[in-house]
Amino acid sequence: MKKQLKWIMMTVAVIGLSATLAGCKSESKTAKADANQTIKVGTGNDALPYAYLDENGEYDGYDVAVVKAIAEKLPEYTFVFEGADFPTTLSNLESDKVTMAAYEYEMNDERKEKFVYGDVGYVTWDTYIVYDADKKEPYQTFEDLKGKKVYVTTATNQAAMAENYLKEHPNAFTLVYGEYNNEQIVQALTSGAVDATLAPKYQVDNYNRTFDTNLKIGDQPVHNSDAYLLFNKKTDPAFIKKVNTALAELKKEGTLKTLSEKYLKGDYVSK
Repeated sequence: MKKQLKWIMMTVAVIGLSATLAGCKSESKTAKADANQTIKVGTGNDALPYAYLDENGEYDGYDVAVVKAIAEKLPEYTFVFEGADFPTTLSNLESDKVTMAAYEYEMNDERKEKFVYGDVGYVTWDTYIVYDADKKEPYQTFEDLKGKKVYVTTATNQAAMAENYLKEHPNAFTLVYGEYNNEQIVQALTSGAVDATLAPKYQVDNYNRTFDTNLKIGDQPVHNSDAYLLFNKKTDPAFIKKVNTALAELKKEGTLKTLSEKYLKGDYVSK
């Protein structure tokens, strides 16, 4: 009888252990699947009107709204925003702290080496020279900036294009680097701390509406470009393809135009 009881107890123990191991295995598999469905998106937290925190501490802005629209088409993924300044967002993407980034990123050779670009441009980013018209000194080209101080946000395409010009024309003008918010950029221009900056037309329109300024742009852009989503190089190509497809649909359906008109006050969607 004791021998039989011992056998029953051993059998129960083995069954219990098997169930425990099975439960651990199932839990681990589920956790991994859940983790794979969560996509961390790097974006801005103080970059009106593209990416910022609203009065409730929630992410908002054109780039954020575009990602949210993509998320609606891809319910199998959960998109979580990680806010930072422009260069830090790039660093976070490179170090795999975020999977993708939406922060008005244009194409340049350095980024092409480090990241994967999306296929669909979601906003036009033609760059103009920006200046305070009240100072009555218009700037049309880089040549017009000789001897001037030009503000550029660190790690942007605008900084890169100005740097490239200076490589061929050393000391033509002085670059002032920073991570200024919109108000600080406007203050720098109107106070004379800098003579000019580089930005797309709709950004200048936003400056003038928000701060009641008289900033102007040159007649022609100094660079033509679009903004794209960026992905870490380790990102699953199948996921990138899904995002590209969703974004292309949003453009075709007119959703991007609607979002552009809401946040940028006009249709600035890439054609």
